[in-house]
Amino acid sequence: MAAEKSGSIDICICTFRRPALADTLRSIAALENPAGFEIGIVVADNDDEPSAQPLVKALAQELKLPIRYRHAPARNISIARNACLDASVSGLVAFIDDDETA
Repeated sequence: MAAEKSGSIDICICTFRRPALADTLRSIAALENPAGFEIGIVVADNDDEPSAQPLVKALAQELKLPIRYRHAPARNISIARNACLDASVSGLVAFIDDDETA
């Protein structure tokens, strides 16, 4: 894990071929941040190919979201979750599914 940033929360999303990821990211962008906290997003793509990367890149630019994309091609949710945790730089971490909205 990278050096922790206090006053920050990373929202982690493990994804596998889900177009609904766009709705999830849009819902996070619409959240009101808690006072004194920065929000970051980590997306772990669990597909063999980095299929979510173009969508994540486009939405990061469109929504002005600080997203860290990780390709975790093992098709194993534990691998994807660990990729999220490895990429997190925040003191707090939350997970949301790629077919849910915040």
